[in-house]
Amino acid sequence: MKIRTTFGFRARRLAGRSGLLRTETVKTTGIRLSALWKRLQGERLEREIWNSCIVLKNLAIVHRGQPMSCDFILEQLMECSRPLGNVYADILSAYRSGKGEEAFDLLYIQVPVKAARYFSFILSRIDRIDPIELIGHMEAFEETFAAERMTRGMRRAEQRSLITTTAATAAVFAVLLNFTVVVVLMDAMRLLGQAF
Repeated sequence: MKIRTTFGFRARRLAGRSGLLRTETVKTTGIRLSALWKRLQGERLEREIWNSCIVLKNLAIVHRGQPMSCDFILEQLMECSRPLGNVYADILSAYRSGKGEEAFDLLYIQVPVKAARYFSFILSRIDRIDPIELIGHMEAFEETFAAERMTRGMRRAEQRSLITTTAATAAVFAVLLNFTVVVVLMDAMRLLGQAF
């Protein structure tokens, strides 16, 4: 039976055995691809934290008059989030084993994005927060998160507009250069025609 492997796995295995892939170009390409992969994963996990925030806010709205335990909240977050379900399971396991505040640090350790740090801070205080106050905390978290995403989006838009402007300027410059060459070449041909 043939075991399916990914290209990255085979490349790492080949590099480990024979040292064939140890050239600088492969390393720099691997580093760039790794950075791109981490950025894409980070954005995906940020979206999942955003979804978890919405789930937590909805739970607080539904259970407005009733106190909610941290176990219940973590179980609900585990059920609603597929990519972060294992992380929430680890947090719940550590919380039940008596680690308390340290259990919530697992979220930031396993998901190293800024939003995870803030969300883990809110989760660590959840036993002491009334559901009505929790709604306010989650709305503030949503506003901060949305502002960060908007700033990041504006930065990307500025970069894209700079690239587009540069490309358009280069195209205009090429057209002007072409026009100048044609005019000079026509003058040179006319002068050569008069000379002979």
